[in-house]
Amino acid sequence: MWNHKKKAVAVLTLSLAIAGAGSASAASTFTDVKDKDNQTIINMLHDKGVINGVTSTQFKPDMTLTQPQAIQILVKAFELKGDVTKPGDDLVRKAWYTDALRIAEANNISIPSFDAEKKVTREQFAIWLHEAINVTGNYPTTKMFAVFTDQDQISKEASGAIQDLVNMNVIDRSSVGKAFMPTKEITRMQAAEWVYHGVQMVDRYNKANDDTTTPAPGETGDDQMGNEPELSVAPAETADQQTVTLTVQLPNPGYSVEITKVQLTDDKRAVVSYNVKKPAPGEMNPQVITEGKVTTTIPDGYTPELAK
Repeated sequence: MWNHKKKAVAVLTLSLAIAGAGSASAASTFTDVKDKDNQTIINMLHDKGVINGVTSTQFKPDMTLTQPQAIQILVKAFELKGDVTKPGDDLVRKAWYTDALRIAEANNISIPSFDAEKKVTREQFAIWLHEAINVTGNYPTTKMFAVFTDQDQISKEASGAIQDLVNMNVIDRSSVGKAFMPTKEITRMQAAEWVYHGVQMVDRYNKANDDTTTPAPGETGDDQMGNEPELSVAPAETADQQTVTLTVQLPNPGYSVEITKVQLTDDKRAVVSYNVKKPAPGEMNPQVITEGKVTTTIPDGYTPELAK
């Protein structure tokens, strides 16, 4: 999404560094981020100017976020734009977060009572993240209801946002069935992870809808919502045959899937190639993820797999 929608001071404050508002450090790796996946997340957001470390070598992943830090991250990550010249408010114009706050307000990010020192909870960040994503466009989502063990502790205001973020694969589906901890203060790493997946989701969707070419066999674009195609096998009506079903999640009902080739190999593999066909130009479809299925038959004794 980085291309889709369009202060350095003598001593940087801690808040400035956390929100990525002015560090000139060129470092892209932090020594206190050990997990490989987390390193990928932090490095990408750092390279894009969304976040910085607390120092040139320390990210402090377990540190919590204040309201202005969280708002700054979201404004930068989703490239939100807006009027930053509003007169008459009670903010100090030189505060590092003033522009981000005004941009967030201009984009209807719900900030009922701004407090520069107040920490942000997990559910509050989910609300703001959901709102920031929606500023950039409308995105398809499944309607599966995600249940957390502390579901009754999630506020009514946050519930819808959290459900959408889970179904968009912005909040990891592996967290479903566990405690969401809505009132716990969100950490820098947790916020970065959600933002990273939000940006990736928007990028994938925009790329799929901007691309006018038909995917090559075995290349789909169906992973834009983070879902992998699946193959299942069942006995066929014809003797010595078995039915293979390919299931693909599609961006909306206008898309369809077709098997284009099945290659039988000497080592008893049936390599399945397929295309995802885009809607006709100008066709209007509801933005709801749908499930596409197509079947074919292969000889008994062969194991189906997707073409790479």
